[in-house]
Amino acid sequence: HPNIVQARHFKRVSDEAIGDSWILVLELVRGQSLRRLLRWDRAAAQPLPIRAPLQLMSELADGLHFAHKLLGDDGQPQGLVHRDLKPANIHITNEGRVKILDFGIAWAKHRLGSATDGGMTKGTPLYMSPEQLRGERLDGRSDLYAMGAIAFEFLTGQPYVRMDGSHRLAPLAQALSVTFEQREADLRRALKRRYDLDSDTPTTERLVALIADLLAKNPDDRPSQGGVVFDRLEGMPELHRPSQGRGELRRWVERRNELDAEAAAMGMPPDDHEADLAQPGKASQTILLQRPGREESNDSLSSVDTGPERAVPSDDDGQEDAPRFRWPKLW
Repeated sequence: HPNIVQARHFKRVSDEAIGDSWILVLELVRGQSLRRLLRWDRAAAQPLPIRAPLQLMSELADGLHFAHKLLGDDGQPQGLVHRDLKPANIHITNEGRVKILDFGIAWAKHRLGSATDGGMTKGTPLYMSPEQLRGERLDGRSDLYAMGAIAFEFLTGQPYVRMDGSHRLAPLAQALSVTFEQREADLRRALKRRYDLDSDTPTTERLVALIADLLAKNPDDRPSQGGVVFDRLEGMPELHRPSQGRGELRRWVERRNELDAEAAAMGMPPDDHEADLAQPGKASQTILLQRPGREESNDSLSSVDTGPERAVPSDDDGQEDAPRFRWPKLW
């Protein structure tokens, strides 16, 4: 699918240092990360036109629909779920196309229990669905929640889950407690301030309703599949113009590439000094939430009492000095 990074080779290799191993060779995606775009767009005096975030949503929805509906050799749905959809795992190519990267923790339904191997739930709190935070069985609607959180961030310039550092259980407790009703006013104000969209217009109401549905706490209240999101965006021609939206993304990537080349020519690192959206606490990092002593089961984690939990941030998000969080039991 054009919106998912392509796997080129998968083969077994033998090496004296590491022994027998498997390697996966992926497509080289040239462009810029969505994480960097969001940093820039947040600080910019004039954000990208609304056609850009809506085109991002449309292509994400199309790619996720394909992945979620993927069939195996037996003709049965694989039940593939990405489980770590976040700005760092989304790239905008030099042509302005959206690419979903890093299916490294994606799991098919025939191997996906209530948690990952060893009783761990892996993902990124700012973008994890409530059911993923609770360690429950997932389906594609969990990825759609993550897409809703990303869309909210692009449209408002603010993460959906606000990490103010005041909550002793942050970031997981704050991620679990946030509701769209708490953030709806922020979305409406941002649509007016950033895109001059009045709240009382039918188009604005349709867009707000779509974001609200994507961020519903109950998966049954979300769109059933990415194709539904794609079709709903197509029903907003006043705002969503695919060719123009892709053009806006392409021009932004081209300009950033030019600036990076100028910086490199002067022996400087790329201009990536925008404030990290995850501050404070760098909560956009992927974490492993491990429950000591818990054996894998299909029960909801809310019914398991295994004592204190610990979260270990991973380094896959490229952030230095990753803090170690320790929380008391949440469920």
